[in-house]
Amino acid sequence: MSAPRVGFDLRPALLSRTGIGRVARELWRALSRRDDLVLRPFAAMAARPRAGLALPGVRAPWLPARLQRALAPLGWSARTLLGPLDAYQHTDLVYAPTGRVPTALIVHDLCFLRGQGWHAPRFARSVGPRLRAAAAAAGAVIVPCERVARDVQAAGLAPQARVHVVPWGADHVDPAPRPDDAARLAALRRAAGLPAEGPLVLLPGTREPRKNQQVALGAVLRARGAARGAPAVALLAGPRGWGVPGLEAWLLDPQLRGAAGATGELDEADLAALLRGADLVLYASFEEGFGLPVAEALRCGRAVVTARDTSMSDLFGRALVAVDPRDPQALEGAVAALLADPSARAALGAAGAAAAAPFTWGLAAERLASIYHGLAACVDSPAP
Repeated sequence: MSAPRVGFDLRPALLSRTGIGRVARELWRALSRRDDLVLRPFAAMAARPRAGLALPGVRAPWLPARLQRALAPLGWSARTLLGPLDAYQHTDLVYAPTGRVPTALIVHDLCFLRGQGWHAPRFARSVGPRLRAAAAAAGAVIVPCERVARDVQAAGLAPQARVHVVPWGADHVDPAPRPDDAARLAALRRAAGLPAEGPLVLLPGTREPRKNQQVALGAVLRARGAARGAPAVALLAGPRGWGVPGLEAWLLDPQLRGAAGATGELDEADLAALLRGADLVLYASFEEGFGLPVAEALRCGRAVVTARDTSMSDLFGRALVAVDPRDPQALEGAVAALLADPSARAALGAAGAAAAAPFTWGLAAERLASIYHGLAACVDSPAP
């Protein structure tokens, strides 16, 4: 059998550095290094690729998703742009028409179905039916952990036989220190109004309700005095999101200056410098499909406090500290204990680096390639 021709939805990678965009970009890069696949990027959309996110050889023709759906009954599909395909990989919740091509569908998580105020109600109402239709048509449903696999089956999206667990990688972050790390860290602290002294507690991620940053920030502010020497400082690192006006107002409070600050979206070099240089990483998100910020921090040997009974605690176990994210005192206690004990932070960081080492994009690409070969073989097999 010749190498399968696989269409790959690369649109998220052209619009965001983090989250789904990160997953799509790193999977594309890892899959592109394989010689057993012929990858064809699908990037037709209404938006233009964001500055700095263009990928070599990838064109993004203007064709809104709504227009794609309108053209589908007339025979338009991803094959119209990409040519013959043996499989197609959906990577987000906006599904390109694919005709009769076998599809693999990534379900990153089902958080939007929880109804806990993490997303606007209309989002679930509009996306839910599309997701169900795409999952019913997919030959394979790909999830990043066993917890999401159980959610997919419990929601009736796909039977166990069609659900494949493919954990994401973290090796896009290099844990080796760089000569300019200290200068980058100093500049980021200055820009956020933080002093040069004091341990740095990093709170990564887009600011949104599910990430629980307001409670996490409060825990750090109460615990910061436990650090030896100068008090710890908190840095929220990531873009401004939605749905947390109280947090945004708090970050503008002059009384926080010198104790806490925030960045906008970071470029790769600044994010890596923070991950290598933070003294402690706190990621108290209520729920994640995988938890890339946690995996990135662990790969860089950081001590991490995160939420128990989540994919992060499932995947990394005792290589991090996991507490109830709804318990401010538990978060405060975990942060204070690690700030007070540098040797405990170092030991936890070493355990984290070892736990994160097996999570590579190359291994994820290998598992996906096997799925694509299976989908292509189903097409090649004659009907009984």
